[in-house]
Amino acid sequence: MKGDTNMDKKYVPFDYQRAEAIAKRTKEFYEGPVGKAQIHIKSCGGLRLPKTPPLNSWKFPEDMEKYLDMRAERDYLYARFHEQIDDDFIPSTAPWYGIAEHTAFLGGKVDFTATTTFQHEICEELEGFRDLNLDRNNLWIHLVVDGIKYMREKWEEFIPVRMRGADGPSDVANAIRGTELFYDIYDEPETLAEMMSFCAKAVNFTLDLQRAEATKIAGGCINGFSLWMPGKCMGQLSEDFSTMISPELYEEHFLPALHECVKDCDSAMLHVHSLGHRMIPMFTGVDKIKLMEISSDPNSERAVDVIRKYHDDLKEKTIIVAPTYEELINMDDILANSKTIIWYYAKDEEDARRAMAAVEKYR
Repeated sequence: MKGDTNMDKKYVPFDYQRAEAIAKRTKEFYEGPVGKAQIHIKSCGGLRLPKTPPLNSWKFPEDMEKYLDMRAERDYLYARFHEQIDDDFIPSTAPWYGIAEHTAFLGGKVDFTATTTFQHEICEELEGFRDLNLDRNNLWIHLVVDGIKYMREKWEEFIPVRMRGADGPSDVANAIRGTELFYDIYDEPETLAEMMSFCAKAVNFTLDLQRAEATKIAGGCINGFSLWMPGKCMGQLSEDFSTMISPELYEEHFLPALHECVKDCDSAMLHVHSLGHRMIPMFTGVDKIKLMEISSDPNSERAVDVIRKYHDDLKEKTIIVAPTYEELINMDDILANSKTIIWYYAKDEEDARRAMAAVEKYR
């Protein structure tokens, strides 16, 4: 617990003054002109961090606190190293159980593997969504939300605790119905529209609970993708399902729920894939989506090239991208004409510093 004598002896308090300063300049960056950039050194190779036992070796909820302490200590150790790096990243910690926690609070079977979790289809019939409940006492809400609370109460003095994030409405729908969702579009479009409204509510349900428990910094908090956002923020939202459907069908059956999902927030961050780049003009039309992270997929265009292709659509958004070093030193055309956050995964401390030098004139 905060104030625990043993922890006070072992751990060094986090530099919240520095975090507040980063948050302040991040807010100014969000509100400022294009031609500015930030850089986040997200990880650095070569660090000796404790090994993590396989995810499927833990028993939940019995092992929750022990497991979260292990995660917090690893993140704390990276935060200590990170004090040497004068970038725009605020280190933090959070519960993480793979990926299934984004939807498992609605029901269904979850499989644990060594490195992640998988959600099985929740409802065999579309009408089954009407029996789903948004239950604060659900086991998976406990693991995530009470997990955030546990970490904050025990670890906040030493490292901020962030949100876990969420699936967007269409990814929630895909978890509920699996591949049957494609048939629902044609067989029961009116019932599907009702379910999509429920999915939007489910996203807000989990994010509102997470936000309430996360560490507050400068009037905001750190979202599930380790990015500080002000006010009532939503992030990250994942709409991976959109890569598997045409823009026309997405616009008709799923885009309304995305609008509904974010309408009451101050700002939202959307995670999209380069593979689904054709959806970018549609996503940028959602006003409350202020930040877009574009990840690079195998056998697809690189994210930096997608950004170039859709520059006109993205010019009003803050763009987040994780380039290689070679891409970074050759993307002045993007940095000079966009608001860009660089996520950099450094090979070592020297690599981190050369990446920062490449961005410095835009900071």
